[in-house]
Amino acid sequence: MKITALETLVLRYPQAAPGQGRADAQHRFGGGAGVAIRLQSDVGITGHGYVGLGVSAPAAEAIQALIEGLLAPVLIGEDPFFPRRLRDRLWHEVEYVGVEGIAHFALTALDATLWDMMARALRVPGWHLLGACRDRIPAYAMVGWYYEDDEALDKFKRAIAEALEDGMTAIKIKVGRGPLEEDVRRIEAARALLGQEGLLMVDANQVLSRNEALRRGRAYEALGCHWFEEPLRPHDKEGYALLCAELDIPIAAGENEYTKYHVQELLRLNACDILQPDCRRTGGPSEWMEIAGLAAACHVPIASHGGDGVTTHLLMATPTAIWCETGGKPKGPGHFVDQARIEDGYVYAPEGVGFGMELREEVIERYGVRR
Repeated sequence: MKITALETLVLRYPQAAPGQGRADAQHRFGGGAGVAIRLQSDVGITGHGYVGLGVSAPAAEAIQALIEGLLAPVLIGEDPFFPRRLRDRLWHEVEYVGVEGIAHFALTALDATLWDMMARALRVPGWHLLGACRDRIPAYAMVGWYYEDDEALDKFKRAIAEALEDGMTAIKIKVGRGPLEEDVRRIEAARALLGQEGLLMVDANQVLSRNEALRRGRAYEALGCHWFEEPLRPHDKEGYALLCAELDIPIAAGENEYTKYHVQELLRLNACDILQPDCRRTGGPSEWMEIAGLAAACHVPIASHGGDGVTTHLLMATPTAIWCETGGKPKGPGHFVDQARIEDGYVYAPEGVGFGMELREEVIERYGVRR
């Protein structure tokens, strides 16, 4: 089988209506963009890929230009069943401008598309191709955002209550945007809904200093939080090691690490208790599985950042995986042809062929940016 053509499409999603937006400690969400990829073959098999941008939406056109102008020629005429060889060639093409950031989003999306094409050629779900170690994984709901016009926390509480009604038993909330007293208020409001048996994670999205992270971490420990996520900037690995040594609450980090080399450094320094790879930044299935091997060798558990599409397949084949992040149980048809099955607090292994990145035609028609 040979790759004969590559197509890309930018999708642009509308901004949230006034008063309906949501945020973490650093970013406001409510619009975003994506880049869809289709690889065609000489035997009629189409591989599907997708990379989403929750913020920094204008970068979608940059990713598209990078794929079409620099990387597509590497793939045309090649056999998709050599993804690691092709990854090395793609890395060579972007080496001059660097393989991280936008370039790595492009590399990751192309690698995932190759794997999708392979799975479709063999007519199996992606996790079959990778070699699975489970058929389901516990899921938590990331629903505790900072919601606009929500001083009384009514929207915050409603989102958590709906997730619990859907059978979720673990919830993650955002902290760090305001003073510690505000964090405590949000944690106590979530705990009142969860009860003492439910698990509550907190995520500061990189905004704290080392000293403030220590101070707040001790408060989160006292409040019974299950983990403390990404308190520092990702480059401060010595700071993360300090927090891991000083705090009893587990430190979760890694979603903003590009490549296995940065993850290796994080693990070598004992700078996270829970590793959180993001499938957009970890080089696609080829490199995710290498990262999974590093984590397994170091006995470090993995909880994904994000959980749509390809991530669910990857977690089924990740030895130390313990959690899949979700936005709660799906409401409506969603963006993709395949939709995650979430029941009683678990995400189940997908049954559809491929890696779950084929967009529904209605989504393409509604949000696709035609040139």
